[in-house]
Amino acid sequence: MSKTILHISAWLLGLFSFQLTMAQVAMPDTVCIGTNRIYKVNDASVPSTYTWTVNGITQPGNRHELPITWTTAGVYQLAVQEHANNGCDGDIRTGTVYVMPTPVANAGPDAIVCYGKTLRLNGSGGLQYQWSPATYLSSTAIAGPLVTLPAAGVYTYVLNVSANGCPALKPDTVKVTMLPPVRVFAGNDTLIALSQPLQLNAQDMNNSGFTSYHWSPSFGLNNALVKTPVATLNSLGSTTYLVTARTADGCEASDDIKITAFVKADLYVPTAFTPNGDGKNDQAVVIPVGIRELQFFRIYNRWGELVFMTQDAARGWNGVFKGQPQDSNVFVWEAKGVDYNGNVIFKKGTVTLIR
Repeated sequence: MSKTILHISAWLLGLFSFQLTMAQVAMPDTVCIGTNRIYKVNDASVPSTYTWTVNGITQPGNRHELPITWTTAGVYQLAVQEHANNGCDGDIRTGTVYVMPTPVANAGPDAIVCYGKTLRLNGSGGLQYQWSPATYLSSTAIAGPLVTLPAAGVYTYVLNVSANGCPALKPDTVKVTMLPPVRVFAGNDTLIALSQPLQLNAQDMNNSGFTSYHWSPSFGLNNALVKTPVATLNSLGSTTYLVTARTADGCEASDDIKITAFVKADLYVPTAFTPNGDGKNDQAVVIPVGIRELQFFRIYNRWGELVFMTQDAARGWNGVFKGQPQDSNVFVWEAKGVDYNGNVIFKKGTVTLIR
């Protein structure tokens, strides 16, 4: 015997969740993996038994309600048939349940960024995204926000995702390492004689581990792609070379050096200096051109006393002798050096101290 039993709604299954025990929801039902549901028809006071199936598979129990924990994503047909005490069976009523997959948060691989550069994070796994902390991020609600870090160090970001109302079971993290600044030094500006070979030497100032070098322009260099090329200028005037050094992580630094070519090797001393502390012409200095070795640079006062001596062209006299600033006067200098061909050059002259 078969007939429709009015205890079951014609086309809908009522369902209750554990969280909302009084909130009845019509089919179809959409849930996340791990969701607990209690599907029910009628109530316990109706003296009937019930057969429940999921995708045609009969479920344990014969009560008016069926508890299910959904563990696998997919589309499921939930069916129930009422069996009355009088032996009559009701129509089979069905409903569809959509079990949505649980998204998996993926914050992307740990990353290294060069100092002063920005980085785009590469999150995936969801339809909605939430990054934390928000510090230094262009956005917290997109898959790939830009990170602009203020200083070298290691920064950790956490990603939570969700999709179709289902949150990921756990977040994922990514570490972003900003490297310290890199710095290269091309060398001090230099004066050379025409056609004199000059050994250049790019210096890694922060021990960053440069793996490649590029000098520009390349003319006058024996190799523009090494740390220590040789420059030979065959025309008078100045040439500025820019070196760009690069690390294995792709971090770059640049510096330049100005090389001025004169007709021949020589020793020059400006005719006057003004030691007033303004940073301009404060010292009496010797300027070696094409000199590989400065043997001495000496300055004497009008009584023949040696007031200054050096073998370092980077040093000069500041106008102080025996702890006392000297008055404006004319001083005698002499200098001796060896040029790049081994020739000895000796020069002398006068320099005026102006106060």
